[in-house]
Amino acid sequence: MCQLYQTDCISPRTSPPHSSRRPSTLARKVAARTGRAAPVPRPQSPLQITPTSAAASVLQNQQPQSQAHSTGPETTSTNVIGILADAGDNSSHIVGPANVDDSDILESYVSTTPAAGGTRLIRSYSTSDASDRSTRPVLFRTVPKRPVGVASYQCRASEKCALIEKFIEPHADILLDLFFEQTNSCFPILHEGSFRNAYMTNRRNISAALLSNIYASAMIYWNQSPLIRTNRCPDINFVWVQAYEALSSEVFLSPGMSTVISIILNVGGRPSTSIFCNGGMMGLAVAFANALGLNRDPSNWNISPLEKQIRINIWWLVVVQDSWCSLAYGTPLLINRAQHDVPFPTFHGVCANNASPSQTDAATTFISFVTLTQVLGRYLEYVYRAKSSTQETLETPSIEHLELLLGNWEETLSDNVRRTVLRGTKLEGPGAANLRLAYLAVRLLLRRIQLDLDPGTRREGRQSDSPVQLRAKRAAEEVVHFVQELDERHLRGFWHPATGYALTSATSFLLRSALGVRSSNSNAPRSNTVLQIAQEMIDTLRSHRENHGWEIADNCLSNCGEILQNIRAARDYSSPALSSIENLPDIDLSVLDDLISGSGDYLGMEW
Repeated sequence: MCQLYQTDCISPRTSPPHSSRRPSTLARKVAARTGRAAPVPRPQSPLQITPTSAAASVLQNQQPQSQAHSTGPETTSTNVIGILADAGDNSSHIVGPANVDDSDILESYVSTTPAAGGTRLIRSYSTSDASDRSTRPVLFRTVPKRPVGVASYQCRASEKCALIEKFIEPHADILLDLFFEQTNSCFPILHEGSFRNAYMTNRRNISAALLSNIYASAMIYWNQSPLIRTNRCPDINFVWVQAYEALSSEVFLSPGMSTVISIILNVGGRPSTSIFCNGGMMGLAVAFANALGLNRDPSNWNISPLEKQIRINIWWLVVVQDSWCSLAYGTPLLINRAQHDVPFPTFHGVCANNASPSQTDAATTFISFVTLTQVLGRYLEYVYRAKSSTQETLETPSIEHLELLLGNWEETLSDNVRRTVLRGTKLEGPGAANLRLAYLAVRLLLRRIQLDLDPGTRREGRQSDSPVQLRAKRAAEEVVHFVQELDERHLRGFWHPATGYALTSATSFLLRSALGVRSSNSNAPRSNTVLQIAQEMIDTLRSHRENHGWEIADNCLSNCGEILQNIRAARDYSSPALSSIENLPDIDLSVLDDLISGSGDYLGMEW
């Protein structure tokens, strides 16, 4: 612009508080050359708008900055609608840390230029000293939300959501209630009050993919509602297919914060039938979360407390899904703990002030589940680490250090949660039984890692009665005892589907332990005992599945049920000693070992 008008290039500076708004020297020169008044430079000030506020601003046709800064109920509701909606052509996207310093030079120009597509910088507010480089600043810019050539009305997600609502009518509102009562209370991904307000007043602005996945997530609790359980439950798999297609459409057309929430619901939905697609969706969720800056601590941002809570909760639910899917699917973690600084969710950030005792217990259980996931992540870092260098070998954690990680977590638990986790009592609370199973899964993983680290344990010729092996076997047996103690109240409650893979891991470990004592006839009684425990697990899971529809048992039944049956048939056919399997011409024991390892060990490790 300066070259065009052949004027000196002068960066505008912040006007003094009491200075008049007379045209600057640059403005007078431009006016003299063009014969018209030049725009008066505005005082330079950072645009202190957060990512969620930016989304809401886009939805509201770029509302003034003063409105965006307001923290009143109306603006908070508007910002929450911005989180839930997928409308609009633009979205916020985080600026890479390497390019943040460029804004110091460009900001003066950007702050005096009307917002144009892809050129507007949105700065988050921080109370820390600008000279402190230990905490990197966070910047966002507005980017086009839809691919070039795609119009906003071309929305397949809306069509799929309408199909689901037609399929479940007139029970959509009841399913929404079930979602908040059963799922969201234990897995608080949405702020109930804000969502219901948006649902009643701005329903068309809520993401169709989000609504579709909410309906699908609630379908598993159809029989929990006295209002609809006498009616025929629609085909839940059909509803999930429509919800997945709606989500896929939004991923392509207009991804945003609502997309991350929808993916979390989709991956954590029941029944879980597609491991491969779930893993791919988690990759998208992590990528979108990083692009939206969810991995950065919003505590000092100038946004409403509600928005801070929503961002913190969503990020940690992404971490939870990533860690448990990593454990269940045998794939490495997608999130590096060194690349995020988001604080743990707090009780007051999860639970409302007027919460019922049940909601209070659910919030406490959820926070414990999140912190346990942090311990799980530390263990998974060892599981998936490739030992290819001397340095990595030197950094191998000790058995005592790994044990201390879980022990320190146990010490942080309140009395009620501690009894649930360590003793398996009071499992009737929301999410309590799931937390107990998650704890047993993490402890079994710890024993497996300790078995791998034990210098006395070798793949060839290891002894089944070593102390480390016995502790691992006891951890697997405790999973069996836990399953046997579950009743209908527990089975119909909240379960994270990925924790169900602990059932497969425990059963497969028991089967391998039975095969480990095949070389000595004197160990035949011990082998029979281990096989009997594994049989009790399969029988109990089959009973839970047939009588109460507990689909969490499906993976273990499909992967271990037939193998156990074949082992017992081979043992009974040959002799009371399991070692006689080796003499059967039709059974290759090495293949049997590999089969058990491949189908039951969901960590992708050989022990």
